Amino acid sequence: MKLRFIILILLGLSVCASASPEEFARYQVIIDKRPFGEEPPEAPGPVQISLNESFAKNLRLSMLFEGPEGDVRAGIIDSSLNKSYILKIGEIENNIELVEANISDSEALLRKGNEMALFKLEAGKPEMLSKKQQASRSSSYADRRKALLKKVAQQKKAEQPKEPQLTGEALRKHLEQVQMNAIREGLPPLPMALTPEMDAQLVSEGVLDPL
Repeated sequence: MKLRFIILILLGLSVCASASPEEFARYQVIIDKRPFGEEPPEAPGPVQISLNESFAKNLRLSMLFEGPEGDVRAGIIDSSLNKSYILKIGEIENNIELVEANISDSEALLRKGNEMALFKLEAGKPEMLSKKQQASRSSSYADRRKALLKKVAQQKKAEQPKEPQLTGEALRKHLEQVQMNAIREGLPPLPMALTPEMDAQLVSEGVLDPL
């Protein structure tokens, strides 16, 4: 029934396209009732406000440096709270996130909520970004952050110490030692026979009875 009602409305609207203003008025009542529902509201995007109304008005970029892991960090001073922060890219402090930091360009991009501001070391006041600039920065930041996380994961994997691979005589001695320790501690032994030297050692320690 509902589908039939919608089809009838669509047919009526197609007639309206070629109807005169007087004829169109007859269909206006149906249109005003919004049979297809209200249009969904647009999702809120990055906003641009003046510096005097911005979270950035009391902030200053004090330093940029490279951390021990090769990541760029930014020093931020908040004069309103008399506090300073050291942030890594993607890190959040007091709801303020360091989105980007570039030592060569002497700049850092901070975000709080939907608001973003660009800071430079030599500039006293931050630059408020337009909506288009914010959208572009957010998109490129997401790509760079994904690449950075992948790089860090690869570095950590490469830094994990590898156990030395024993071979030959070194492997044999290692297995013999493991076997003797297992017998001493009453654990299940390895599937390998004791050598006369191993047997004599365990007998002298009182672990095994003499034959």
